[in-house]
Amino acid sequence: METKICQNCKQNFSIESEDFSFYEKIKVPAPTFCPDCRMQRRLAWRNERGLFKRKCDAPGHDEMIISIYPPESDLVVYDNDYWNSDSWDSIDYGIDYNFSKSFFPQFKKLLFNVPVISLFDSKSVNSSYCNITIEHKNCYLVSAGWNNEDSLYSNRISYCKDTCDSYICHKVEYGYENVYCKESNRLFYSLNCESCADSYFLYDCRGCLNCIGCTNLRNKSYCIFNKQYTKEEYEDFIKENNLGDRNVLNKIKIEFLELYTKAIHRFAHLIKTVNVIGDNVENSHNCYYCFDLAGDAENVKYSNWGTYGLRDSYDTGPGTGGKSELTYEGISIGVQNSRCAFGVIIWNSNDVFYSFWLENCSNCFGCVSLKNKQYCIFNKQYTKEEYNELLPKIIKHMNDMPYVDKKGRVYKYGEFFPIEMSPYPYNVTAGQDYIPITKKYADENNYLWKDLVEKNYIPTINYNKLDDVIKNVNDSILNEIISCANIDNNIEGCTKAFRIIQKEFDFYKRFNIPLPQYCPNCRHNKRLKLRNPMKLWHRQCMCNKGGHGHGGECDVEFDTSYSPDRPEVVYCEKCYQKEIY
Repeated sequence: METKICQNCKQNFSIESEDFSFYEKIKVPAPTFCPDCRMQRRLAWRNERGLFKRKCDAPGHDEMIISIYPPESDLVVYDNDYWNSDSWDSIDYGIDYNFSKSFFPQFKKLLFNVPVISLFDSKSVNSSYCNITIEHKNCYLVSAGWNNEDSLYSNRISYCKDTCDSYICHKVEYGYENVYCKESNRLFYSLNCESCADSYFLYDCRGCLNCIGCTNLRNKSYCIFNKQYTKEEYEDFIKENNLGDRNVLNKIKIEFLELYTKAIHRFAHLIKTVNVIGDNVENSHNCYYCFDLAGDAENVKYSNWGTYGLRDSYDTGPGTGGKSELTYEGISIGVQNSRCAFGVIIWNSNDVFYSFWLENCSNCFGCVSLKNKQYCIFNKQYTKEEYNELLPKIIKHMNDMPYVDKKGRVYKYGEFFPIEMSPYPYNVTAGQDYIPITKKYADENNYLWKDLVEKNYIPTINYNKLDDVIKNVNDSILNEIISCANIDNNIEGCTKAFRIIQKEFDFYKRFNIPLPQYCPNCRHNKRLKLRNPMKLWHRQCMCNKGGHGHGGECDVEFDTSYSPDRPEVVYCEKCYQKEIY
């Protein structure tokens, strides 16, 4: 084991012997940034939710399009149809490598010359305002999702239908304001639930039907605040308490939150795993410091948000997996990749390094917007022999003439792209969602930052003037501009005002849900606060320390995403299973 000092945060971090074996296997040096700072670097190169109007830069086109790049950006942006057409070839933008300059500034120049796609979407229908999505149908403002239908205002959902305002949900139908829920139907305002239906305000429930305000239940029906009722008593409660009334919901929420704090919290959601440290990982083994891996991951470290089949990989995500192996330091470098590193959006490729948006490519280095290419450097075509001769010289040059930023951080071969070279303002990236910084910090570090332009929205109705009962609301609300409840709080990202669209209004009416009082951005940020951070603390089981317990005090220690200063009662796996089951 070797202890290093992070170039960025100046904190110590460790590199284990098996880490050195991995780095040797893919022929990269050991990192000089700690795992947390490496994750922040990657997140700063991923814009999931920030959408802007700008002109299309394709020849003969000047129409306004929706893009993840702001209008003041100097990137060349094509609408999706033109970018995917045969009307242009990114190989035409190829340049020679310049050995008198360091690599990273040269790559940035190429990135700002080669046309990029306006939105990252594939095989979707009638889902124009969705980004980093695949196979969507009739969706609106869904980001980082896969195979969803008729869903709205959600992030990181997959195989969901008629789902609104949700975060990290899988196979949920008719869901609203859910976080970490799966395989459920008509589930609302719930967290970490599975196989539940017709229920409201649940936490850590499995197989529950017709329950309200409950925690830690298994296969129960007609329960209210963890108390069993008959079917008739439960139906009487529903009749007496209109769940379509905001005031009723707020009272239920307050009582539910008291139960939530007293509930038993599993130290980590590790389902069918062996030798895994992290949170929200399923059907995987030999994974360390990993979060939100869907399954079939093996020998993985410091990775997050992965689909099935990620093997022998470090520092990947968001967006990784898809039967990929030997991947390192990349964003969306999943989907059947092998030996890919330091990349952003790399699919179905192998031996690709330091590249941005490549598909079906092999043996490419420092390329942008390529498809079905091989043996390219800076988008210039080479023969196999020329490529193999030139590449080692470039790697040596990256070490001999590294890029040094204004803070003195040194970027040699083996470092991911610097944050200050990201084409996205930091405050519209996933970085701001999970590792927020201030504008002052961004300016001091030379990161891009976008000052939100004050919109000339003149609210026609204040949020606190909305009718609290959805049944009393008619479709005239579609013509209103509603002020956000955070309008006077200077909340970062708040749009100050919002509208209700027809599809959304129909959803609220159908499921008896009161109108929202916050804009979509503020609603998203409130959901983010319901997830634990992608960080671990070493703690001891709290059995019998919080009013629960099945026996003597447990001395089991574990790594958990619940920080020691939080109020939740956190159990080890054994005590959790004994108490819940």
